[in-house]
Amino acid sequence: MNTKNLTRAVARLAETNEAQFYPGEPFVDWLRNAGEEDLYRINVFSLADQLTVKRAPLLETFIRLVKEGVMNLNWDFHCTECNAVAGSHRHLADATAGDHCPLCKVDFRNTLDRNVEVTFTPSESLYQVGKKFLDEQLKKTVALHTAKLIKLPPLFVSGMDCLHVSLFREMFETETLSLRESLQIKQVCIMFTDIKGSTELYDRFGDTAAYALIRDHFDILFERVERHGGVIVKTIGDAVMASFRRPADGVAAALAIRRGFAEFNSREDIRNEILVKIGLHAGSTIMVNLNNRIDYFGQTVNMAARIQNTAAGDEIIVSQAIRNDAESVELLRTAVTSVVKRIVTLKGIAAPQNVYRLKFSAA
Repeated sequence: MNTKNLTRAVARLAETNEAQFYPGEPFVDWLRNAGEEDLYRINVFSLADQLTVKRAPLLETFIRLVKEGVMNLNWDFHCTECNAVAGSHRHLADATAGDHCPLCKVDFRNTLDRNVEVTFTPSESLYQVGKKFLDEQLKKTVALHTAKLIKLPPLFVSGMDCLHVSLFREMFETETLSLRESLQIKQVCIMFTDIKGSTELYDRFGDTAAYALIRDHFDILFERVERHGGVIVKTIGDAVMASFRRPADGVAAALAIRRGFAEFNSREDIRNEILVKIGLHAGSTIMVNLNNRIDYFGQTVNMAARIQNTAAGDEIIVSQAIRNDAESVELLRTAVTSVVKRIVTLKGIAAPQNVYRLKFSAA
């Protein structure tokens, strides 16, 4: 089956929403010449490298195409023993914490950033991969399994990669797990922020003016979190919880937030009224459905929240896990004047913890 209808649909959207469809003509040309093997479980990061374009914008384009009904998004769950796709779902709500591999005949646990792959296939109304091709793929998978040669792609869009695209959160706000399920995550960076003395703001400025300041504060935070590859998990009053794929992304966002508030607080009508406290920690956690939204639970989250509580206004405090991350250390090398170690006792955590205050030349 040719790709004329699929190509036409994408080209039409690219023409009417040029700024939102990337990389435009090269992508349309690829679709025009794509075969069944190309369009079967499209690996967007691999395709981006093939087209020599940026990965993140191309992933956003595919997410837009899902919203437009041109593409379908698949959550593919790879067996942790043989790497074959043991289960595939169109919606996270159908996913489970564990799966069964019919080839290996074993049960396994799913880890969102390790064995959960996000792929894309054309909408059946525009293009259908033929049954003959699918049968051949199945035979090939069985043969590779027998020879123990099935491998995950060296580069793929993981479930965590997809969930850290702000556009996905925006367009598919209710795309989450069922209430009774959870998925493990091997590594995520959690940021908590809060405003020092936010209650006093309302007393000094009055409700309307104070709320305007808080709203401006959210705008600064949200923009810088998203700019550095993070997503807002939730707000709790004036506090914010955000997550990042890599510790270095969280550190970069924290530094950008601090710079943003330095500029904001220099305004004559503000006068250092918004002093933000930031805490960062990284580790394993679980993803759950809380109030029909994606949320994270576990000791990594608890640690990040407690570390933020140790910060004073206009301070960034990071955990030992962040300090151990080579990319984060390199990022801080020229961004701060020093890193001061403290040993603290965090509420609810028995062992004393090493935390690090980032010091800046103006501090």
